Amino acid sequence: MKTFSIMDAAVAPFRLVGRRPLATIVWGLVLLAPGLMVFVAMAPVAANIFSGGFDPAVLEPRADGMEALFGDDMAAMMQFQIWSNLAQLFGILSLLLVTTAIIRGVFAGRKGDGAFFLRIGMAELQVAVVGVAIFIGFCLVALIAILLAVAIGFAVWQVGDPWRWLVCVTLGVVIFLALVLLWGRLSLLAPASIHYRTFAFEEGWRLGKGKTWSLFGLNIILFLIAITVGIAVMILFFIAMLVVGGGLQATDPEALEAWVTGLPQQPALLAGMVVLLLIPMAWLQGFSQVLFTAPFAHVVQALAGLEEPEAVADKLH
Repeated sequence: MKTFSIMDAAVAPFRLVGRRPLATIVWGLVLLAPGLMVFVAMAPVAANIFSGGFDPAVLEPRADGMEALFGDDMAAMMQFQIWSNLAQLFGILSLLLVTTAIIRGVFAGRKGDGAFFLRIGMAELQVAVVGVAIFIGFCLVALIAILLAVAIGFAVWQVGDPWRWLVCVTLGVVIFLALVLLWGRLSLLAPASIHYRTFAFEEGWRLGKGKTWSLFGLNIILFLIAITVGIAVMILFFIAMLVVGGGLQATDPEALEAWVTGLPQQPALLAGMVVLLLIPMAWLQGFSQVLFTAPFAHVVQALAGLEEPEAVADKLH
């Protein structure tokens, strides 16, 4: 029976981003593009706020967020909502394209690709259908499990302490564990669909048979890696803010506020900061998606007994 190494799967994201640093940045840019669309749509509003045209005192006490930002300018509000809706749709599409590209990148091994494995084709359709089915099915299972746990909780609530609390905590742990175990199995369906070139619900589920706890361990390791990377990024960001904001003076809230509010009056500095931050942010965004996609593509590669990566890459093209 074929198996896979948890550590090899956990290292797969680092191998991929090390082998394809430019592709990682491009994937991140594609994922960031919807957010940039909203940022551009908000630019006129932000300029109005910083220029002093925004007066909260004239707003209705119960004004919602949109009214607080746009006031009576309905055209600007409608334009922003349109761009926001488009950005949401584009966000789903960009996630689909990048996820599929990452899986192709893992399967391709060292073979290059001029388009960074980004495509719009049947594979994307298959992954989209599988992804929607996974989302709906997982939400339904989670909802049923939670409702069942609530019903059991009400039934045992008349039992004295500490038993009722023990039962409720145990139910919570069991549901969480069951959902994580289920998610590990479901995570193989998308890469299996690309490998088998079909809607691989049965094939992907079968690949995970007998590997449920190994996939659980892999998810735990990926979660710990994500936490570690997140802490490191926060530390680096804080250090960068100290340097850019004038050293230790940036720890003074008033000095920090004055520096932030003064940025619109320094467009060159603001533009330079955006350009400098865009590349590392894109890389980080791309790495985050690779972190939770590449390991499961590696697992499918190991369990399905794929051909040599070059041969697979030729088929994927």
